[in-house]
Amino acid sequence: MSQIPDITDRARASLDRMMVQGLRHGIAGDAPDADIAAADLPARSAATRMVVLSIASYTFRIITALHFNESQQLKAHIAQLGQRSPDAMTHQDFIDAVCEAGNMCCGAINRELGAFYNGLGLSTPQILDIRSLPHMQRLGAQHLRHFRINLADDLHLHASLCVRAYEPMDFDWHAQEPAVGAGELELF
Repeated sequence: MSQIPDITDRARASLDRMMVQGLRHGIAGDAPDADIAAADLPARSAATRMVVLSIASYTFRIITALHFNESQQLKAHIAQLGQRSPDAMTHQDFIDAVCEAGNMCCGAINRELGAFYNGLGLSTPQILDIRSLPHMQRLGAQHLRHFRINLADDLHLHASLCVRAYEPMDFDWHAQEPAVGAGELELF
């Protein structure tokens, strides 16, 4: 019988910090009072769908999921992130913008993991029914964490991080202060 590879406590904490930073970057935007923290998944949530992305390597797979519904509060927040009017957003515009927020979050994690691992692949966003969420428990993950995102008094979201390692995983990551520069472009 083969042994299940271990994810060290510091790697788990690093992944959690990466997820929080990714959520801050992708969905919180400039919300000054945004609070993002690990939390138990609520028994009931207003979310009806989730945007799911994965980061794959030869040695692990990471799945991120941003839970959402098409509420007026979220639509207004997403429109503000894209510097648009909520009234000008169609249903498809909203879905595309939520997918981009999920992509920004997962892309931030992917970028930070690149300092420790080579050969990373990032999926395209997929929209799944929220009823798929319990199946994350069955993916054989060694690390499954849920997060609560408080963006405003009337806007609360949840997200999930699921990690399955095929080899032992150990690294220590802490957010770096952004470098101050002018006129620089990041190409990827």
